[in-house]
Amino acid sequence: MDIIQIGSFTILLKWFLLGVAILFGIVLIKVLFLRLPNREENKAVFDLLTNSVFLGFFIWKGSLLLTDPSLVIKSPLSLLYFTGGRSGLILAIIFSIYYFIYKARKLDISMLVTLKYGLLFSFSVLSVYHFLSATFVEDNFIYHVLIGIYSLTNLILILVKKILSSYKSFFSVIVLFSFFKIILSLSLINESTVFIFSMEQWFFVGLIILSLYFWDRKLQ
Repeated sequence: MDIIQIGSFTILLKWFLLGVAILFGIVLIKVLFLRLPNREENKAVFDLLTNSVFLGFFIWKGSLLLTDPSLVIKSPLSLLYFTGGRSGLILAIIFSIYYFIYKARKLDISMLVTLKYGLLFSFSVLSVYHFLSATFVEDNFIYHVLIGIYSLTNLILILVKKILSSYKSFFSVIVLFSFFKIILSLSLINESTVFIFSMEQWFFVGLIILSLYFWDRKLQ
């Protein structure tokens, strides 16, 4: 298992690569906002995005209380060194998305525009993470390359073709990506399952269901 030693901290390579990808996504959104008018609105959306990321990080770290409470009880400092792993990350993403949408509804800015930048950030993180994983992680090369290409394609289409013109187009992108991710993971990755699907696959099933539910509704 690939690990990286940073001082007294030991971190899995995949989590380090995820951190690099998230940093890239934040920088990309910041650069995009610098090129656009409405600086106050852009700052509000950027602050919301970064706050959601930080919230997700702390939830991911704190999720160790749920995934391995005995370790935390024996050694409370383990919260500094360990995380809740993949399950904790999924939990962090769910709460981050909820926080992002909940707070976005209170901003005096178009919800669709706010969601667009949230999706841009997500695809930028996914594309960078999977390309880095394909380069530095030995496992699942084809899977990482295909997800990276698909994510990068969506990122470019949103930036260049401006495909997110309505809520239906927004949810269509999410549904198509979720189906693609589930099919690829079922075909190329051997994961432990809970009622047919892995935890990550169930997350994307949930995204599909929510997207279909809000298909003809506006998030106000």
